[in-house]
Amino acid sequence: MTVTRVRRTFAATPVRSAAATWGAIVDTIAPLGANERATLTSATGVAASLIAAEAWGATPVIVSGVGPQLRIYCSYGEDAILGEDTNEESLSWAPTEGDWRIEMPCPPEDLEWVKAALADCSARLEAVDMTTKRGSATLEAAASPVPTIDVEAFLRG
Repeated sequence: MTVTRVRRTFAATPVRSAAATWGAIVDTIAPLGANERATLTSATGVAASLIAAEAWGATPVIVSGVGPQLRIYCSYGEDAILGEDTNEESLSWAPTEGDWRIEMPCPPEDLEWVKAALADCSARLEAVDMTTKRGSATLEAAASPVPTIDVEAFLRG
């Protein structure tokens, strides 16, 4: 089983507002004309709250569906201003085509209301506790075997 992951990091505050950051993310994962844009824009308030809470700095948003798994991070403060780790390049696929879902990391104290708000937008949007390790955030051992070196064969030349 091969699992491919792609990472994008968006500059958030103070480079752009939380809502504008979500807009840039939506533009990347659901290009103009995509049916899913309406679903994603309906979640702007909730997503902007999570971005403003800096919930997506160390814990990624995970977009699963068609193509590779997409992990979205945000950079904040000086990191956002410098933009050294920022990568907002367009994708070669539309991850929200077909059967897709998005896991949005959330501070534990906000989890209840965020889950309820996202449920009103779509069953494809899910809030997850940002302090809990997620199964979808890790690869199975079979997907990424650890290479081994046969030292005896290497030394034999």
